Amino acid sequence: MASEVDGTHQHAKSGKLYTYQAEYSVAGADIRWRAKVQQGEDLCATPDGTIATGTPAAEAFAEQAVRDAVVTAIDLLEDSAGL
Repeated sequence: MASEVDGTHQHAKSGKLYTYQAEYSVAGADIRWRAKVQQGEDLCATPDGTIATGTPAAEAFAEQAVRDAVVTAIDLLEDSAGL
């Protein structure tokens, strides 16, 4: 993985605050990412995925796309009681 992004996300329903560290790389039109999600000091999840953008300009918006994907993964895990 070539690039990194860190952030926080507060789940709207539970109010829990999560921090994440994500790594990602862009290959053509695909963005591959992997994240470590924590609540406090506890590692909660390690979601990953591929975002198929359909454009060779994926590098231009990769960081925001990864942030959005990580937040979505946190919300899905929290909503399904996976966190």
